[in-house]
Amino acid sequence: MINLKDLEGQLKDVNLNLRNKYDFIFKLDNDEFQSELIKNVGRLIEMEKFPKEKLNKFRRTVGVDGSNNRSGGAFPHFIEIFQGLAKCTDGNEIYRNNVYTPTLNEIYDDKNLSQKYLATIEIETALEYISTYEFDYLMMDGGFIRYKINCLDLFKELREICEEKNIILFGVIKDLKTNVIARSLEIDESIYDREILFNRLKTGEGLLIRNEINKKFIKDGLGEGFSSAFMRTSKFPGAIGVDILDTQERHLEEICSLIYTLTPMSSRGVPLWLDIVDKDVKITDEILKTLLEEYLDRDIYERFFISERDKRTL
Repeated sequence: MINLKDLEGQLKDVNLNLRNKYDFIFKLDNDEFQSELIKNVGRLIEMEKFPKEKLNKFRRTVGVDGSNNRSGGAFPHFIEIFQGLAKCTDGNEIYRNNVYTPTLNEIYDDKNLSQKYLATIEIETALEYISTYEFDYLMMDGGFIRYKINCLDLFKELREICEEKNIILFGVIKDLKTNVIARSLEIDESIYDREILFNRLKTGEGLLIRNEINKKFIKDGLGEGFSSAFMRTSKFPGAIGVDILDTQERHLEEICSLIYTLTPMSSRGVPLWLDIVDKDVKITDEILKTLLEEYLDRDIYERFFISERDKRTL
């Protein structure tokens, strides 16, 4: 039986410790806080909800997202399918897929391998779309740092092609993991921007981060960095972020307004088009099971890719 009394005590301790850690943030006067942001972090802007005639400029906007799902047990007895989707608001779309299993690939079981494959297929899908269709704006699901970490050469290729073709490349960050504000205000750097900005920005308000305090920005002039912003795009009190190439920084304010325009007011703050792409690219458990049962011999499937837990339901 679950020891509810013990759990209750531990959860209350977590609640109290979090409240103590963040108490000074909770109690900050919002006007004073925003004045500190302007002084130390960046410029506050009021984003625009584009009218239909202005939104026509962005009619060829492509959203890119990836998905993965795994069947099996512990290393090396699993198989993982990766899928990327680039989908344009004009109706064109491209899917790419990749299958990985350590039973065939002699690759060390890197705990970050899934992230590398996922980032790679997203960039590959974007590159294939660029080589196939003409368009103007490329919206990635997530920030650019993970591409630099997981598939640097491919991301450099994407960057160069976007700059050459004058495609505005930007990434929407749903869950902020940076500590730009804590570093700038010289407070506990374990406090993330997500926590500090919760219910601090007005709906439609954005914060353009100064390049000199943005770790994603590189000052060497080689065109390898990004400019970034935080924004509140709906009634939900949380903030999201955006990265844009430093060479395209002049478009940052416009892109913030585009993201704001594409986000329903009653949503959790994510552009509707990215939600549509995310839904279409998903590889569900049912889809994965059907694919494996259809295209793998039964003895291969059971020998390699059915875990002990799965067998309980067979």
